Amino acid sequence: MEFTKPIAMQRSTHYGNNYFSVYSNKIKRVVHLFSNLEYYNFLTLETNPQVETFCEQPLKIEIIQDNKIKHAIFDMWVRYSNGREELQEVKYSSELVGETKQAVRSQEQIRREETWCKENSIEFVIRTEKDIIEGRFFLNNLSIIASRVRRYIPTEDMYYNPSIIEILSKNGSLTIGELISNKLLPIGNELNHICYLYSAGIITMNIAERPLDNKMGVSLCQKK
Repeated sequence: MEFTKPIAMQRSTHYGNNYFSVYSNKIKRVVHLFSNLEYYNFLTLETNPQVETFCEQPLKIEIIQDNKIKHAIFDMWVRYSNGREELQEVKYSSELVGETKQAVRSQEQIRREETWCKENSIEFVIRTEKDIIEGRFFLNNLSIIASRVRRYIPTEDMYYNPSIIEILSKNGSLTIGELISNKLLPIGNELNHICYLYSAGIITMNIAERPLDNKMGVSLCQKK
């Protein structure tokens, strides 16, 4: 599969939800998202170095259900760097149970998508807030990382990165403040470079448990 252009959708079709139009540095275009949770899910994809590419609202399907033609549009298509692909539906967990009109509509949509994916041997994943939100500081840190990477073009990475990798290999972990005090980050772009290293899969940080500040611990990503 290869999806690069989303299905055109009117904002009125998602009444009551927030709308986001944001530039993706990963796929080099503006992404359109129709709820807070879809935006949060986008942040996890945008900053995940294992995600190669993605496309929102990638595919509209048609399926016979209860002797009627039914349609559904997936929220996201994702391809990972190992070649694995999946179609995602992003819903709050409260929509997966219950008998409210919205819950029933969501459950029927998921049933159509799940059936279609099984028939076409495509992996289908439901993403809820329980899968997306990993900790108190997680979303705010992801937003900072995505925003800074969007605006930052590293020009001296060939100079700084080998030294950063070397010292982290020797020490296991250092704080951002320690990297700065050792003059291992470009002056004026210290946090920008840290965010770039994180999104590139060179370093890892526990972004769920504390704010992105000078006390944040930094270590090298383990190669798989």
